[in-house]
Amino acid sequence: MFKTKCLLKEMQSLFSRYDFGNLVEKYNGDKNVRNFDTWDMNAVLLYAQLTGKTSLRDIEISLRSKSNYWSHMGIQSISRNNLSNSLMKRDCRIFEELFYGLHEKMIKSGYYYKDKRFKFSNKLIAIDSTTIPLCLNVCSWAKFRTDKGGIKVHTMFNINNQIPEFAVISNASDHDVTAVKAMSFEKDGIYIMDRGYFSIKLFKNINENEAFFITRTKSNTKYRTIRRNVIGGAHEVEDLIVDFRDNKKSIYPERLRVVRYYDPTHDKTYEFITNNTSASAEEIAAIYKARWDIELFFKHIKQNLKIKRFYGTSENAVKIQIWTAMISLLLINYIRFISKSLLSPTEIIRVVRENMFSGRSLRELLFPGRYRPLTFMRKDADLQGLLWA
Repeated sequence: MFKTKCLLKEMQSLFSRYDFGNLVEKYNGDKNVRNFDTWDMNAVLLYAQLTGKTSLRDIEISLRSKSNYWSHMGIQSISRNNLSNSLMKRDCRIFEELFYGLHEKMIKSGYYYKDKRFKFSNKLIAIDSTTIPLCLNVCSWAKFRTDKGGIKVHTMFNINNQIPEFAVISNASDHDVTAVKAMSFEKDGIYIMDRGYFSIKLFKNINENEAFFITRTKSNTKYRTIRRNVIGGAHEVEDLIVDFRDNKKSIYPERLRVVRYYDPTHDKTYEFITNNTSASAEEIAAIYKARWDIELFFKHIKQNLKIKRFYGTSENAVKIQIWTAMISLLLINYIRFISKSLLSPTEIIRVVRENMFSGRSLRELLFPGRYRPLTFMRKDADLQGLLWA
């Protein structure tokens, strides 16, 4: 990453401009465009996400007050009308594929997050969705209930790397299992889901892909116990070998495993069902507990980026904003990996937000003691001299 007067341009250098151009050409993103092309649009939306802008007017006024930095950002002009039209007309698939392209680049560069909770090498993926409410009066396409609107973001969250690797945006009225049809499952991967994704056909699909699933049973789940192993201990753990009953057995004829785990803190017994027979019962419970990471991810992205208040009302505009939020999150984690910073993603977002046009590079901001420019050191020395005079 090179030093520049604008952090945004430094962050945009992590994209392949050639691949971005191919995406724009693929979806005719710059057809009949004169001044505000898709690359400029991407820069403005990333700026809006990372600085917490709440509306098109907020974005326009902020950038107009910083017009002397436009050349450093790479933009030529900005207007509320141009940005509104771009959000409505530019294909959201450009930003969707940009997300996957950046994710692929991160993985190829050796990106990883050291998770000390588990020693196994299996890929650990949590699947869940978050519902984002929308005003039905202005977003009639997102009808959820009689007087409510909303969309769902179904996400495959990599617990090993602590980043999302796949997402599906659907209407909030769609069942969670419907979105899983678009997801693929890797051999030996472990997929953790809550009861909203309980589906015998889904279990069969995961098992046929030689992957593993772990989820909680429903109150009406019927199975036949073949073998029971009472482990006991403080958590009163039970390990059962079971198979489904009735018509479900014809869909999934193979045997499964049920682990019962008592939580004395909440005085509650949890029951997990899985096709993983190699992990211990305690590991199964611990793996499912790690599913909470995706809930923290949803909380993080809603608190630090803009996916609750939207710049446009069309379906395309809403999807573009969600994808740019996901891209921003990948960029922050990629910067953290490249720089080897000990700051959390939230702290890095705050540093970037406060220093977007500070004239200092990311390395100087993330390591102020190590990469301190001589000019800053001289100013501090002069200040100390005045204080002690």
